[in-house]
Amino acid sequence: MHIVHTEADGGKGGQPLRIINESLGMIQRGHQVTILCPETAPLHAMAKSAGLTVVTMPLKRKNLKNLQLLRRWLSDNRKSIDVINSHNSADTWLVALANLTLSNPVPLVRTRHASGVPRNNWTTRWLFRKACAHIVTTGEALRHQVANIGVPMSQSTSVPSGVDTQRFHPADKHDARVHCGLSQEDFWLGVVSHLRPNKGHSVLLRALAQIDNPHIKLAIVGEGPHKATLEQEIVGLELQQRVVMAGHQSDPERWFPAFDIALSPSHDMEGVPQGVLQSLASRIATIATDAGGTADAVIDGQTGILVAQRDEKALHDAIVKLYDDADLREKLAQHGYDYLSTHFTRECMLDAMEKVFSEAAQRSRSR
Repeated sequence: MHIVHTEADGGKGGQPLRIINESLGMIQRGHQVTILCPETAPLHAMAKSAGLTVVTMPLKRKNLKNLQLLRRWLSDNRKSIDVINSHNSADTWLVALANLTLSNPVPLVRTRHASGVPRNNWTTRWLFRKACAHIVTTGEALRHQVANIGVPMSQSTSVPSGVDTQRFHPADKHDARVHCGLSQEDFWLGVVSHLRPNKGHSVLLRALAQIDNPHIKLAIVGEGPHKATLEQEIVGLELQQRVVMAGHQSDPERWFPAFDIALSPSHDMEGVPQGVLQSLASRIATIATDAGGTADAVIDGQTGILVAQRDEKALHDAIVKLYDDADLREKLAQHGYDYLSTHFTRECMLDAMEKVFSEAAQRSRSR
């Protein structure tokens, strides 16, 4: 198949990483992949750096000029394209409208990465139910959101972003701490995510400040617009000796094994956070909030501990509970790893997406 991805602008978080990871996997399986996105989208440079075929296309705004440019490209390349996978609202609309003008429309699959509730109006219902051949969500909770605006469950599939278990896997804690420059004798909490307000770092810092134990420390891995605010909060909470701001790290797979507990304190609109899946794949006990589709992977008391969003007391209590109970940490780490290995690997994702794409393309050809 020739799979074309379109993206208006998915930021620097999990969305472009999902597109790139999935695209590389599809190419390894013998498919052709092309990515259409604006040059200003982070995906543009990231995909090119990964060796993927990228076509610069202005998709950020729904206007006549952008529609005409996209329509011309689709018309020129229609014979070789099997399916289009859109990832944002603007590019989905542009593809859907361009399809209305083509004698042979391209089957459109829409992936919803965020957990924001879609508008329940006739235009959105037309887009999701009629213009799209299939809706993919990155979590089961998101799938029920589109069902609530009338999309049949048979027309949607939950496909979380799979983890590359060749990259993220259990490793020696001592060696990982040497690599990361973390002390061997302390108990390390870790968060790996983009630094945005809704990722919940501030809630976690307040929870940590309520734990009167200088040996419980926190490593924050990532960059983003919330960095300066977090640094101020660390000083205000007098946590300078207990929190490491590690910045962006190109090898997060070397960091997870260094942690005693990995956390995802997010209250963001997302599917299943990549950091959660990566910690499970690294066989690290995980505490996460119930944001988006996180509960698909973190089953409370079985594969990790799930707490309410923005609840610093619940985070505090969960951290203390796992600090005090090494056997429980071990149990959750093992069960989380086992569950990840059978439900959320890169191969699971590729199998599911390959099925969605091939069925959408087949239905189009049979018309």
